[in-house]
Amino acid sequence: MTDKFYQVLAPIGDRKPEMLFSDLTLEQLNKEFVKPYMRGQTFFAGPSVINPSELSRIQIIETPVKEAEARDKVSQDSVAEIAEFNRTSEIMTFSIGRGYDPEDIVEAGVDVTPTYIRGGPGSSKSLLGLSKSAAIWVLGIVTTVLTAGLIKFLGWV
Repeated sequence: MTDKFYQVLAPIGDRKPEMLFSDLTLEQLNKEFVKPYMRGQTFFAGPSVINPSELSRIQIIETPVKEAEARDKVSQDSVAEIAEFNRTSEIMTFSIGRGYDPEDIVEAGVDVTPTYIRGGPGSSKSLLGLSKSAAIWVLGIVTTVLTAGLIKFLGWV
């Protein structure tokens, strides 16, 4: 059985993307990030308390290995690409390569964000798969119709 690890990246406000969570199991991903995010609730990411409305772009990356190993592989591949370019090109390039920034994890896995996040913070589904505001609206209409029917049935009109 192959393990899968989930890495959650997001910029907070105007900042560059940060690794909010790394090496989560599917159960941890749902409990620590997806459920609070979808409910619009604040959550802990390391020592920070995060308000979901501060997250402008979320990426959930599924990797076959833990984050450190995955980014190390990205780094090794990048160094090999640079070496090959320098060997075969008339132009020489100097670079430390990729794999050192949190967002480089994207190259090591699959972006599965749409599988787990649909809609913005607080957009979790409730009654009959409707959003919370739509469910409240539907319940209001149903309550009004039932009340009117009960009043008519009892002959109070």
